Formats: sequence, C-alpha cells, structure tokens
Amino acid sequence: MELENAVISSTSSSSAGSREYKVVMLGAGGVGKSAMTMQFISHRFPDYHDPTIEDAYKTQVRIDDEPAYLDILDTAGQAEFTAMRDQYMRGGEGFIICYSITDRQSFQEAAEFKELIYRVRHTYDIPVVLVGNKIDLEEFRQVSQLKKE
Repeated sequence: MELENAVISSTSSSSAGSREYKVVMLGAGGVGKSAMTMQFISHRFPDYHDPTIEDAYKTQVRIDDEPAYLDILDTAGQAEFTAMRDQYMRGGEGFIICYSITDRQSFQEAAEFKELIYRVRHTYDIPVVLVGNKIDLEEFRQVSQLKKE
C-alpha cells in the first residue's frame, strides 16, 4: 500500500468519493505517540510537548493512489484517562500501538492495549500496527529486537 500525505485543516470535510479512516494512537504515557503523530502530520519533530489528554488531527493522504483522509486521534497514555479508552476503541477503524524501546513496561502495556482492543471490538479482524519508538536512544534499549516478533 502506498501512502503519502498533506496536512489539511481539521475543520475540512472529506470531499465526495474520498474515504475517511479513523486511526487511534495508543500507548503508555511518554512513549512518543504525540511526537510521532506530529512528525507524520507536519513533518517536524516538536521541541517541547505537554502531556496529551486527547488531540485529533485530520490529514489528506493517498492510499493505493486514491485520495483519502486520515482522522488521527492521539490519546492520553496516563492512567487517569483510562475511562475514555473504550470509547476510542469502539470508534477506531485502525490502531497504532506505540511503545518505547527504552521502557520495557511500555512494551508489556502494548500487549495489554491489543487485548483490550479485541475485547472492546469483539473481533480480531481489525488493523493494528505495533510501533517501537525512540530508536535513536539505542544505548538505553530495554526491549530486545527479538521480542518484537
């Protein structure tokens, strides 16, 4: 699948014939979900970021050479916002679960997010992508490459 993107205003609506995909970013707090989202949306890495409660972004992309919109929900990783997770998971059409290679606990929580998605959605037939982040911090790696299988 070929994918390329261009940022659009979050108030824009999809034009006739353009498919909209709802993607949910999940992961423990501090793993870099917002940084990855901002990198994808704006092609820049934020110098500073406040912890996210919930941010939504819409971007125009081409998927398999067809115009489409990605509606990306960047969720909170902090435990105090877990009540909102079921709602995110019911509305998402695809999920990106992020963990930090420098945080073994975040990798274990990624597996828990995956099981929670399946429990809420009552199906295993849902797109889920696992992303190991912070690979530039290799010297602090706590998750071995073998565990990513």
